[in-house]
Amino acid sequence: MGAVIRAMGLTKRYPGKTALDNFSIEVEEGEMLGLLGPNGAGKSTFISIIAGVESPTAGELSLFGAPASKAARRMIGVAPQENAVYPLLTCTENLLYFGSLYGIAGREARARADELLQQLGLADKKDVPAAYLSGGMRRRLNLACALMHRPKVIILDEPTTGLDPAVRNNMWKTVQNVAKDSGATVLLTTHYMEEAEALCSRIILMNSGKVVADGTPAALKKIAGREIAKIKSIPGKYPLVVEKLQKVRGIGSITPTEHGIIIESDDISPLIQDITRVLEKHGEKIVEFSVSRPSLEDVFLKLTGAKLREGGADGQAKLA
Repeated sequence: MGAVIRAMGLTKRYPGKTALDNFSIEVEEGEMLGLLGPNGAGKSTFISIIAGVESPTAGELSLFGAPASKAARRMIGVAPQENAVYPLLTCTENLLYFGSLYGIAGREARARADELLQQLGLADKKDVPAAYLSGGMRRRLNLACALMHRPKVIILDEPTTGLDPAVRNNMWKTVQNVAKDSGATVLLTTHYMEEAEALCSRIILMNSGKVVADGTPAALKKIAGREIAKIKSIPGKYPLVVEKLQKVRGIGSITPTEHGIIIESDDISPLIQDITRVLEKHGEKIVEFSVSRPSLEDVFLKLTGAKLREGGADGQAKLA
């Protein structure tokens, strides 16, 4: 597999603002890549350049191994941040219209529209105008319109912005199913760290138009530090227990305190059973066992000094 999208030193300047600053990334065929960053990080600008709506001030963009072209862009489906559906058209009419933009018409278009409406849970709304759909349904219709021409790359720009948590979770499942069924490459932009972590196998953190970090969710979170387990037990004879726990492979450090034991590790979960066994073997009854894990928010804060919902300074990391 190769890169279906390759940005090399992309820069986009507006009067008084630089939206992208020497931005370089590669999106591999078949992966689901997340661009995570605060509003104003440059995510939507990058999407606009891929779609051909904007032109870069400097740098190069290649699609499917060749310089970006109109033909290459016809193999990409974009579900924009703002719903692109027409409110007075029904779900079916919206899909037929967007299909016609890619030369899909007649029986083929109607069959594809019916297929997408069924797949995205909108079959019973096919004759309902988009204006009468709920927010979540409109987002699904927006996605369906981007899929009419069976794109090889699906771009989702802030797909769940404005949706309540329950509807957002349903949208996540929809995106996962679409990616699985189509086998397409998915590029997702979001400022919700939970969304990026739930959907993406690889995440690029963006800030002020630059790449801040690039890696898997697990690798990125290691930047922020180790996982921490806090354990409290009775009777609390910790010195003896600590000596035994130090023999458990994978534990980084153990700190006994007057309130219990603090254990640090790169990955606590596989160690919980061994830790519990040692404590119980030495007569300790566990009354509290909590695990705190670094989040992508922690990583972003450590690298930029800012929160994901705010602007920030520079920083860069690359992880495999």
